[in-house]
Amino acid sequence: MDKLKKHLLSNLDILCFFFGIIFLDCYFRYQLNFNLNNLRVIIVDIFISLFFCSFLFLFGKKARLFSGVLILSFLSILCFCQNLHYNYFSTFFSFSKASILQEFFQVKNEAAGKITIDLFVYFVPLLIFILCNLIKGKQIKSLYTIRFIIFITLSIFTSCCLFLTFTNYSDSSKKSESDNYLYESLYNKTRAVERLGLYSYTLRDAQLTLINKADNIDEDKAMIDIYIEEHGYTSSNNEFTGLFKGKNLILVLCESLSSIVIDEELTPTLYKMKTQGINFNNHYAPVYQSATADSEFMSLTSQIPSIEKGPLAYDFYENVFPKALPIMFKDEGYSANSFHSFKKDFYNRETLHYTYGFTYLYDWVDLNLEKRPEFVEAYNWIHDRELFKKVVEITNQDISEPFFDFVISVSGHIPYVRERYELEYDLWQTILLHGEAGEKYSTEALCYLAAQKTLDTGLETLIEELDKTGQLENTVIAIYGDHYPYGLTKSAMKELFPDLPNDYEINKVPFIIWTPNFENPITIDEVTSTYDIMPTLCNLFNLSLEGRFIVGRDALSQTEGIVIFEDRSWLTDRAYYDATKGNVIKLDPTITDQEIEETSDQIFEEILISQKILSLDYYAGKYAEDQ
Repeated sequence: MDKLKKHLLSNLDILCFFFGIIFLDCYFRYQLNFNLNNLRVIIVDIFISLFFCSFLFLFGKKARLFSGVLILSFLSILCFCQNLHYNYFSTFFSFSKASILQEFFQVKNEAAGKITIDLFVYFVPLLIFILCNLIKGKQIKSLYTIRFIIFITLSIFTSCCLFLTFTNYSDSSKKSESDNYLYESLYNKTRAVERLGLYSYTLRDAQLTLINKADNIDEDKAMIDIYIEEHGYTSSNNEFTGLFKGKNLILVLCESLSSIVIDEELTPTLYKMKTQGINFNNHYAPVYQSATADSEFMSLTSQIPSIEKGPLAYDFYENVFPKALPIMFKDEGYSANSFHSFKKDFYNRETLHYTYGFTYLYDWVDLNLEKRPEFVEAYNWIHDRELFKKVVEITNQDISEPFFDFVISVSGHIPYVRERYELEYDLWQTILLHGEAGEKYSTEALCYLAAQKTLDTGLETLIEELDKTGQLENTVIAIYGDHYPYGLTKSAMKELFPDLPNDYEINKVPFIIWTPNFENPITIDEVTSTYDIMPTLCNLFNLSLEGRFIVGRDALSQTEGIVIFEDRSWLTDRAYYDATKGNVIKLDPTITDQEIEETSDQIFEEILISQKILSLDYYAGKYAEDQ
């Protein structure tokens, strides 16, 4: 018995290591409110833990300590980072997104607000393992042959069990219900982690990133040809067709703009545009892996961005998009330029914008935007008032042709803190309206509202400057939110969005089209999305999309709209389908289960085709054929 106790004490660190690996995944699932009773995930955790334990049996005390610390550190950091990423983006990081890490390090201070004390619990197993190794005393050394046999036996056993697990997931003819297809493609990252476990997801994600298997080019091109022939865009003229033909267009992407901020007192310019123009009252902005950059892509091309491979901004920036909005306007004799009050290399914007067809992207250097000495990059932002002044100034240098300006506003960006000097006046106005911090809203919530008021001040300046140059009467301004304010902490989100009947409604953002003296203001209550912006503008400016494959539709037509989310969830006026949880919310009680199933199948197919179009750079070949 004494000998047994000595051996147990000698290997106490391995016992702690074994339970530490299992604990990490269990705590991870607890933090994210995932099912803790998933037997398959628990079994995988045990097998993976046994595999690493068998590896540690080979070593003496020092080598075991080093190896164990290395493995547990990696797993602890993995859980910590994936939890933080989920808190920020409501999905999980993929190795295919490694190219976008440079953006994270430029704005790393943004994520600091999402770091909470409970995240550091992931490092507790690591500390316990180190302590056990240090206090256990002298390690009893077994014969190397015995240790090697234990290692070989356990590693072969666990490897076989894991292989059988990974190759025997339940299958179904319906891809949305197939765990096997989920594992093979990881098409829905959140569902994959919840159903398969973080460790399984990580191993498969690494495998898919390394393999990056080539498509069957000829077969896939034929599939795309057939799909576009059957589902190509068919235009139908309506009372709005060509309404703004020949007018100038300024399209403004508004950072983190939510529908809740539009208020007659807080944001009077936005309120005026909403009530005196065309207001899309039920508009949604789905979030994909590159957030704002993907929103730009969706609004300018009405195409689905990269989901299954790396970020579009870095993996597909050389693709051809012959029907992107800037190209279409230039074909009509317009100038087309883009403007951004940040660096043009962020999200590889300069190259990507030239791919879309813009003649030039003006960033904060080109615009000569002034920064005070205390300006801190990615903490302070250029006030939108200054951005819009420069936009009109540069556009007005050549008024011999109509213009299409695409403006990326950034005032609404996080962090939402009082130390941002550019918010000073707008924050004071917000406090006059809502009271000091603690009366109605926290400091963070007040600063978010003030940041959006800064946008409103900028839009007011834009209208004034256009009026001064005599261009206002002949100019249409369209604005839309790029995504919901995911940079807010959970507590601030609860303050600002206290009464959301359904989770998906957090994605509701404004889409407004305004021009002065618009005789009959219009409110569209049907569901619209970022994908609908391009075809809607094309109809209003009489630009033809006939026969092209686009995801959206003219939101002023009578056709039904649909919002497509990254995880294959979808929303229409009749239903919301949550592909991650498999839940359905019937907004129209007459919709049948078969109709819901058909829509889900349609979404799977549309995303499949869209990803193949990107991977093959499909339009490059078609564009060459047309020349």
